[in-house]
Amino acid sequence: QGSGRPWRVKVDQVTRLWSTLSDPVGDARALTHVPGSLAASVALVAGTTLGAGMLALPLVLRDAGFVPSTVAVLACWAFFAATGLCVLEVNLGTMCTLGRGGGVSVNAMTERTLGKGGVSVATASYAFIHYALLVAYVQKVGELATEVWPQFPGGPDAASIAYAAAMSAFLYLAPPPGIEKLNAVLFLGVLGTFAPLLLAAATSETTSVDNLLATADWSKTPATIPVIAVAFVYHQVVPVVAASLEGDRKRATTAVLAGTAIPALMFILWDAAVLGSVTADATGDPIAALQAASPWTAGLVRAFEFFAVSTSFLGFGWGLADFVADGMKVSQTDPRPWAVALVPPVVFALTNPDVFLAALDSAGAFGVLVVFGILPPAMAYRHRAMRAACRIGPDGREDPVGCLPLLDPVLPGGTLVLAAMFAFAAYEVGSETLGLGQTFLGTG
Repeated sequence: QGSGRPWRVKVDQVTRLWSTLSDPVGDARALTHVPGSLAASVALVAGTTLGAGMLALPLVLRDAGFVPSTVAVLACWAFFAATGLCVLEVNLGTMCTLGRGGGVSVNAMTERTLGKGGVSVATASYAFIHYALLVAYVQKVGELATEVWPQFPGGPDAASIAYAAAMSAFLYLAPPPGIEKLNAVLFLGVLGTFAPLLLAAATSETTSVDNLLATADWSKTPATIPVIAVAFVYHQVVPVVAASLEGDRKRATTAVLAGTAIPALMFILWDAAVLGSVTADATGDPIAALQAASPWTAGLVRAFEFFAVSTSFLGFGWGLADFVADGMKVSQTDPRPWAVALVPPVVFALTNPDVFLAALDSAGAFGVLVVFGILPPAMAYRHRAMRAACRIGPDGREDPVGCLPLLDPVLPGGTLVLAAMFAFAAYEVGSETLGLGQTFLGTG
């Protein structure tokens, strides 16, 4: 355009927003295209989704039964995959609008589409999710430590403090590549213990199809949604995926769908392994019943829980400290953001024993379902309206960027689907709020 020649774009041939080039030999004439890895993006989404949220699923889903709970998991997978596609759609459009090829944050997308008010809601919900989940993780590790070593000096409180101090010190002192390497090792630990755990459960003498199908109470299904929602938290990495795949709409969509389908399958298998090993009239934690099957199974369960909690603690602790540092306008080398991020969850976990399940439930009902349930369809609706208004350029002709097919809606179904998604999430948040209010007032 600088030469005065018209800008002609074959919009139907544009598949990505930019191309990542490499100059390995120092010769500009030898530039090569280095596309982002789709497999790595799928792994990133799946690894972010897999975490401590799945530990609570068997206990929460037991009253509903395997078949109703499987339907609930699949429905939540479809819903949160759809909200992830909304985030992807808004992300691609925001990168074009702001001219940022390296990706944009959730706050930038929210401010562009929903204004300052939307940013305030997103900020509060984001902080709540992270604090609630860190409380759950700290409490869970103290519990695991005393299961492995009942004579742990100081009991579960001391174990929680030691674990949080060690992980916090590592996060503060280690460079990002070191944190990523540890996270990769922990994720391999999750996968490495999950497969033999399923095998052990399937071959256990207490496991049977009759146990698995003994309960089917559909009325208990709605109460499972908040904790299932926590298990499907991954949306914060969608901007990273979009940037690493060069704004390629098709490949990024595949990464979101495949990266969430893998954990959904693992959740169902984990639920089946645990619920199939206990009878319908059994009381207590069904995971404890699976542990009682044999010392080998007990060790696998504890190792799986430790790896799942630790990989989640790394991601959420790092993310919250970065979030607090950004709000305080200081760098991550300053110890204050780390103290603000990681000390309160430890204090709350120590003063509220057995808070693991309650923390997950609260995070799902009042955090995840707001920032990753209500906001994405709202942002997508505003984004589509803004895009329709700016498709025509100042000269009265169609804007070639605004008309790119890769910026078309990622999620099909139009406004009706967005409205249904918004209504579902709002209803769940409202129901949980009403139930909490009734409990507080002593009327429920």
